[in-house]
Amino acid sequence: MAGAENSVSSTLIEVADLAKTFGRRQALADVDLTLNAGEVMGFVGPNGAGKTTTLRILAGLLKADRGTGHVLGAPVRGGRDAIRSLVGYMPQRLALYGELTVEQNLAFRAEVYCLPKPREAVAAIIERFGLGEHRRQRAAWLSGGWARLLQFAASVIHGPRLILLDEPTAGLDAHAKLEVWRRIGLFADEGAGIIVNTHDLIEAEQCDRVAIFAMGRIVATGDPASVAAGLSIRTLLVDCEPGLARRLGATPGVIAAYPQGRRLRLVVRPEDVAAIANLARSLGAAVEVAPPRLEDAEFGLTAPVEAAP
Repeated sequence: MAGAENSVSSTLIEVADLAKTFGRRQALADVDLTLNAGEVMGFVGPNGAGKTTTLRILAGLLKADRGTGHVLGAPVRGGRDAIRSLVGYMPQRLALYGELTVEQNLAFRAEVYCLPKPREAVAAIIERFGLGEHRRQRAAWLSGGWARLLQFAASVIHGPRLILLDEPTAGLDAHAKLEVWRRIGLFADEGAGIIVNTHDLIEAEQCDRVAIFAMGRIVATGDPASVAAGLSIRTLLVDCEPGLARRLGATPGVIAAYPQGRRLRLVVRPEDVAAIANLARSLGAAVEVAPPRLEDAEFGLTAPVEAAP
């Protein structure tokens, strides 16, 4: 999706050593991050890993305890007011007024951003997002997909160069998810930099780069294929009965086991591949070596960290 060359002028985010503590809990530590214009980055990782905390700091909504760098030219710690006015931020929970119409919700957001021509901005964003047929419908009556698109539209009505989306497809059906991602691609093609916080690792594979979070740190970053291929893990696909699946999943050397269609996908330490494959075959199961995916990479990177005392 990258639609701009990497250069100093196209760097939208460049921060280092971000840290945040809530009480006694270290939510974020030593996070370094860059994002260029036209680039789509995915934040992935388990719940509580620091993804949303990072997103809120980058949106100017949360103050970092430590860190340096800039977001859209404003200092990440001292320029929060400027950042909030420039960034397009879409939270996971819908921030719409249910009793107001689609048009009224957008008009309110245009006023919040002090747009010089609010009516024109509302008309333009309604047309862009295909909301014309729903413009006089109350937000509370919209389907989940249309409500998400309205939230998306409200978040970018001021034409931000940086768009931060927290679980933008949560709870949507397959068609609505595709529509959200189509629009993400269009904004990236126009030069916007976009960060998508998502639990859907299949969706994350559409990103130019991903950052995998674990326990408040970024433990890997890069394009999805390279992140998956660069880990010391192997994956096996096994045809087996449920009872055997449970046994194989509990075998030493297996990092994770989860279904893939009618087969069991095993994420395995490299030194244990032969032994586990031989065990499965000895029990009558067919075994196939498969290339690792981003989902396997997340297991490989986060499982050992989470298991630590």
